[in-house]
Amino acid sequence: MARTPRPGRWVWLLVVSQGLVLASWLPRLGGEERGLAALLIGGSGVIIVMAVAQAVVDLRAALVLTDDALLLERRWRPLRVPREAVRAVDGNIHGRPSWSESVVVTVAGRDRPIRLGGFDVHARVLIPRLQEWAGVGDAVPGPEDVAPPR
Repeated sequence: MARTPRPGRWVWLLVVSQGLVLASWLPRLGGEERGLAALLIGGSGVIIVMAVAQAVVDLRAALVLTDDALLLERRWRPLRVPREAVRAVDGNIHGRPSWSESVVVTVAGRDRPIRLGGFDVHARVLIPRLQEWAGVGDAVPGPEDVAPPR
């Protein structure tokens, strides 16, 4: 249904630029500026490792709808929300899905709603689709909205 975007090509630019910084400070490691050179070489090395990991490891998340659950598939802390537990679906700007940047899902049995954002599909498209799938609106029904049992 939706995925978070891949990291941009700027990550490789970061690797190249920090590689140049590292290469320019490496010859100075034996000179008078040895302390500063060691600091900059260590910092550049850490940044290079982190940028390569960001570019190579696929940390994207996918939002998947099945017949009975909403799944947020990600490497760490995947999330499964049963369809019957969804109480409301709204945007981060209440009542304005076209202005919202993330989807807010209110789930029964949780203290705080789940905020889903950063997907390649905009919230204005996801909100109505999730509301239709769950059969709910943008607000949690109160006790006065629920019909009494017969």
